[in-house]
Amino acid sequence: MKIPQDTIELYVEMNEKDIHLLSSIIKGYDGIAHVRRDWVERGDLRLVKILVPPGFEEEVKRALEHAKNYMPVGKIQIGL
Repeated sequence: MKIPQDTIELYVEMNEKDIHLLSSIIKGYDGIAHVRRDWVERGDLRLVKILVPPGFEEEVKRALEHAKNYMPVGKIQIGL
């Protein structure tokens, strides 16, 4: 799959066991983003990559805030 150049890579600190739940929550927001199952380790942080179309950053951040009701969600950052 070729990723459009203007796609935003959002990285979220979370537990690996919660990735399927996060993916389901994001899908519930009508496909506003795509949760990758690729993990990035930066020091003590374990980050999952979420591909976000331009213009949907705030909606994805709101979805992540909602996800905090069901799982631990740590640091959220754009790019590495």
